[in-house]
Amino acid sequence: MTALADYIIRKQVPLGENPELPKFRGNIGIAQGWISIVANFIIFVLKLVFGFISNSIALIADAFHSLSDMASSGVVVFGFKMASKPADKEHPFGHGRAETIAALTISILIGFTGIEFIKTSITRFMNPNSIEVSWAVILVVLITIVLKEVLARLSYNLGDKINSSTLIADAIHHRSDMWSSVLVLSAFGGAWLGYPKIDAIMGLGVAGMMIQSAYAIARTAIDDLLGKPVDTETIKNIKEYAMQSPEVSNVHDIVVHSYGAHRFISLHLEIAEGKSPESMHDIADSVEKLLSHEMEADVITHVDPVSLGGKEIAIIKDIILKNQKLFNLEESIQDLRIVKNHHVESILFQVPVPVEFNKQEKFSKKCSEDLSKKYPDCKIDIEFKSQMSMR
Repeated sequence: MTALADYIIRKQVPLGENPELPKFRGNIGIAQGWISIVANFIIFVLKLVFGFISNSIALIADAFHSLSDMASSGVVVFGFKMASKPADKEHPFGHGRAETIAALTISILIGFTGIEFIKTSITRFMNPNSIEVSWAVILVVLITIVLKEVLARLSYNLGDKINSSTLIADAIHHRSDMWSSVLVLSAFGGAWLGYPKIDAIMGLGVAGMMIQSAYAIARTAIDDLLGKPVDTETIKNIKEYAMQSPEVSNVHDIVVHSYGAHRFISLHLEIAEGKSPESMHDIADSVEKLLSHEMEADVITHVDPVSLGGKEIAIIKDIILKNQKLFNLEESIQDLRIVKNHHVESILFQVPVPVEFNKQEKFSKKCSEDLSKKYPDCKIDIEFKSQMSMR
């Protein structure tokens, strides 16, 4: 389905442009949604008709699973249309999270449908009915298996290309429908062998898969709404763009807030102390403009003047890095500064730590002791900065 996904992207995105950009991804998501709506309606009608013909609760359950897929694809279309709306007075950060809300809605639709079919399947298990299996019915189920797998792969491919949790959720729904149709075939096999209760058992299996899919989608959507660390590749890209300025010696405290496809980025730039405020402002401004252009984001920078060269800096860095290694921390230092006249009077720096790190006091004591051995009259100020992007 990569070829079909590429074709849809070519129709919606100019050559050479990034399909993840907000101005393109909405049309891609809407196109996928309408393809799914049409396909699911056809599948629903086929399954429902032949479900009544064969008197199979598993196939009828599977038909309404396909109908819920149709409804969820409608939610996809609505979500992408809402997410594409520009920011307004009531929503100054835009409507991008409408995509995530759409994914959560899909999970609720799937979950309620699954619960209803658990009830129906239990009733059928207690009072089994005979199932009439024909080659025509089997052919319909086989066709739906193929179509649902095609839709699942298309949704996965497009979701991956535009980084959309909503399309991934729709893909999970399609894939669960494909497997539920496989279970329906198993029910037909049981009926053919003289075990009609297998139909109800397979109906329970269909419902179970629907609820499992609902949980997986809801968990991802809730994580997005609550806020989760941005991927390491994005952090890497932000650092690389910022470090293109030769005056920037280090980048840290990167925070990314995502509202659908639109991002708000804040970061700290380390620049050699001694430059004028105007010069530092110009450097920060150039980094903001570059990141805004390259990542289609709103960017805010903060400048940290730091001590870069000299014999003392090399010695101090070596002591700190050895302690970081001892405590299994990432070997990097933020905002390192020294105050000196005839000798080093103060050492100030920040240590980046994961949010779960709980040995700040031990590290501070050990590192301060090691630094004091070299600089006995020095005041040492260690600050710990939790890094949300650390994994």
